[in-house]
Amino acid sequence: MRDQQDNLPAKRAGFSLTKPGSLLDEALTKLPKEQQEKLLSKAIEKRLEIDAESMRAEHRYQASSLDMANTVRQIEETERTTNSDYTIKAEYKTASGRTEIEVKKANNTVIIVIAVVIGIVFLLMFSN
Repeated sequence: MRDQQDNLPAKRAGFSLTKPGSLLDEALTKLPKEQQEKLLSKAIEKRLEIDAESMRAEHRYQASSLDMANTVRQIEETERTTNSDYTIKAEYKTASGRTEIEVKKANNTVIIVIAVVIGIVFLLMFSN
């Protein structure tokens, strides 16, 4: 029983596994100087990678926001200038993935005209 307790980490004031950085701080206090330098070097590299990815994500977000605003303007312009059917598709690479947009305008006028013509033809056929 005593051996199992000796293998457990000692409780220290201010140390918590849930507090960010506390495990790294704890490891740095227990490691030899050479291993501390290696660990710090690795931690700095990872932090630089995270910062670089964060910057790339921010750029994707800004670019996709601008592209989406341009698409909305294009849709509004198309709506004002045309009375025919249209489909506008767009895909954006955002900070968190991809966003796809599809806007369709379909006038049912053609379908209504065809239905009316078919109805008139049936009326003419059955009225004879």
